[in-house]
Amino acid sequence: MSDALDLFFAPRSVAVVGASSRPEAVGHALLKNLLYGEMHGEDRGQGFQGDIHAVNHKGGEILGQPVKKSLGEIGAPVDLVMIAIPPKYVKGVIQEAGELGTKAVIVISAGFAEMGDDGKALQDEIVSVARDFGMRIIGPNCLGVMRPDTQLNASFGAGAPPPGSIGLLSQSGALVTGMISYAQREKFGLSATVSLGAKSDVDDQDIIRWLGGDPQTKAIALYVEALHEPEAFLEVAREVNASTPIVAIKGGTTAAGAKAASSHTGSLAGASAAYTAAFAQAGILQAHNLGDFAGWARALATQPPARGKRIAIVTNAGGPGVLAADACARHGLELAELSDATMKALDEVLPSVWSRNNPVDVIGDATPERYRDSLAILGQAEEVDGVVLIMTVQAMTAPQETANAIAEAVKADGWDKPLIGSFIGLIGTDVGSYLDAHGIPEFNMPEQAVSAMGALVRRGAWLRRSEAPEAGLDRHPEPDLDRAAALVKKAKDAGIANTDLALAREILEAAGVRYNRSATAKDAEGAVKEAEGIGYPVVVKLISNDVIHKSDVGGVVLDLVDGDAVRAACASIRENVEKHQPGAKIDGFTIEEQVKGTEVIVGMSRDPGFGPMMMVGMGGIFVEVYKDVAFRLVPMSRRDALDMIDEIRAQPLLDGARNRPVLDRDELAGLVVRISNLVEASPDITELDLNPLVITERGLVAIDARVIVGEPPAAQH
Repeated sequence: MSDALDLFFAPRSVAVVGASSRPEAVGHALLKNLLYGEMHGEDRGQGFQGDIHAVNHKGGEILGQPVKKSLGEIGAPVDLVMIAIPPKYVKGVIQEAGELGTKAVIVISAGFAEMGDDGKALQDEIVSVARDFGMRIIGPNCLGVMRPDTQLNASFGAGAPPPGSIGLLSQSGALVTGMISYAQREKFGLSATVSLGAKSDVDDQDIIRWLGGDPQTKAIALYVEALHEPEAFLEVAREVNASTPIVAIKGGTTAAGAKAASSHTGSLAGASAAYTAAFAQAGILQAHNLGDFAGWARALATQPPARGKRIAIVTNAGGPGVLAADACARHGLELAELSDATMKALDEVLPSVWSRNNPVDVIGDATPERYRDSLAILGQAEEVDGVVLIMTVQAMTAPQETANAIAEAVKADGWDKPLIGSFIGLIGTDVGSYLDAHGIPEFNMPEQAVSAMGALVRRGAWLRRSEAPEAGLDRHPEPDLDRAAALVKKAKDAGIANTDLALAREILEAAGVRYNRSATAKDAEGAVKEAEGIGYPVVVKLISNDVIHKSDVGGVVLDLVDGDAVRAACASIRENVEKHQPGAKIDGFTIEEQVKGTEVIVGMSRDPGFGPMMMVGMGGIFVEVYKDVAFRLVPMSRRDALDMIDEIRAQPLLDGARNRPVLDRDELAGLVVRISNLVEASPDITELDLNPLVITERGLVAIDARVIVGEPPAAQH
């Protein structure tokens, strides 16, 4: 299969079926791009150097090329066939190509699965024929592929990028053309571009695997709207990303009409949550705009990952240096605190009025030598993990000479840190392309440079992450997943979709969750009796299968210190339910030991494509207000669980702010893995909330839970 993929990028011969003499036709653009590359002149030296065949049933001549009436007329095998004809004729051409020995086909034509059931059936037919011949298909409904270093432009794009080290893979052909234009403007190159279109055969993971083995490709940039095979993608992406960094941007993150969810976890698991989780588990850096998408790819393709987050800023202007420092804070980077030795060395090469701080202000009249010497010193400074260099153009500055000096500095022995440049306001110069040719990405604005440095810092952190250490003493009971799964099945067989607290608690206790003391009662007097057995203060909660979120209807009363308070709480709950959800059946009350501390949530929901996803975040009644949560896909490791915990923004609360109990991260990670194992073993669990889970001095104590049982959502692509 890999041999067939090689033919998409290194064919010896290419045929265009549907070649056209009409300049506005796709078949004309395909042939023209093959013949003349980007230049579109008469110079074949700019085009593909292998054999090019034009095929059209009318015959004749197009762009000086004799036109064959069929593939069979070529009389020899063709490595790559491009098809741009009406969809109803594509199947026959695929058959003909297979008989000719072709192993790689790009179907440019539209009119397949995107047109509905009939189009999907036709698409399935052409794939079936291709597989009979061991043939691979890119498309249909795609732009094509490019391999700049061999001048292969097997697409109908308006131009071609310069050769480089970024492999661009996109579901959208228009995004490919946009990125090519951007690459041309910003003077960076691409190793290959692939527009996958409908992904009838060749899929994201196929191209990612190929690019990961391509010596020219140093970073992969991926635009995706939907994945057909999420599990296969995740497996390949995780493997490739270990050596070739991947940057991704997901289109369609705000899709309306997400499934109605009963749990907090389900309601927070939006259209993009599963993709974000998948990217995080594979170490893929997810960008949220095209500027970062391209900028991060450039940085990752040319610069080493940062060994830490301590950044030095070198600038010849105060304002841009301040803005860069602000950007560092936004991206989670730190300004390196320069050592005495570094300061002394800088004193020797900089004017006496330099800033003597970080950002290192080398003054507006900075010479190329001043930049070079400063970089050389910072490159040796142990306290610096990366450098952002800024230059504003003054009357006395020399941009090209400065670029030369920068390149000289990073060539020196011992330079092993990432360097990102920002030459503000340069117009009509070759500085950007010069620096890019020397592997130094340069950006117009300092904030862009800092953002790219942030990607290198996160890449470095990912590569340094090790497997999580074995868990220490676990305060939670040993899980009995068989019993938990049996309880879930029993609930499903009984038609119980929304489990009550008692059943949810029983399931989760079997999975190894530790709860506070609890009891149930049918009426107020029974509640008082149970409260006295537990000991005050207590909490009284509504029991009703008709009410999803008890607190929303006044079904939870806290801080009850005696029997009278318990009786009043039961009466209040009945009144509140009647007011807010009349007709809801009240089955009784839960009386619980009141436990106070910082509240977190552990939950699970099922994504139609990726399957079960775990969630960890700040919990309690405000979980959907603050939405301070993180997701990962099941199955997950302890390392995944720890990464989730680290993503929570409210870290000071977890670390014991204002004399709160400190979270035992290892304990929470262990609990998350237990729940992950439970939902993996129990596919009938569709949603789950363990909320709140309270951080106390004696560890994590669960207070409330909901388990939703039913059929998993249908797979979607």
